[in-house]
Amino acid sequence: MNKENILPLVLSDDDGIRPAGKPDECLYCKQKVGKAHKYNCVILQRKVKVRYSYEIEIEVPWFWTEDDIDFHRNESSWCCDNSIDELLSLRTKLNAEGKCLCALFNCEVIEIPDMKPFRKNNKEEIVP
Repeated sequence: MNKENILPLVLSDDDGIRPAGKPDECLYCKQKVGKAHKYNCVILQRKVKVRYSYEIEIEVPWFWTEDDIDFHRNESSWCCDNSIDELLSLRTKLNAEGKCLCALFNCEVIEIPDMKPFRKNNKEEIVP
């Protein structure tokens, strides 16, 4: 695949055109409006699928078994959105101690579904 043939053009409302740079070129790759962004321009994005995992302590009824906990968190009416509240609460506690959640997290790339680059313009429209 010829990378240069699929690179999006720098547009007049391109997100790469920044107040700190020239009004007719991408601040990051220095390409002029109407030219393709360079291959390594940070404005170019692609979709990837990742898996975030984390380990935290939670409170559960004393008598629950591992199976009870697994069922409650994976198969019952418990909503996974609640885990976000647990993380926010933990973040607040850790931040008060001068710490963050980084030591608890892991990110793993699962899949790269499409190698086609895109960029977003200032209106947040995806432009191929």
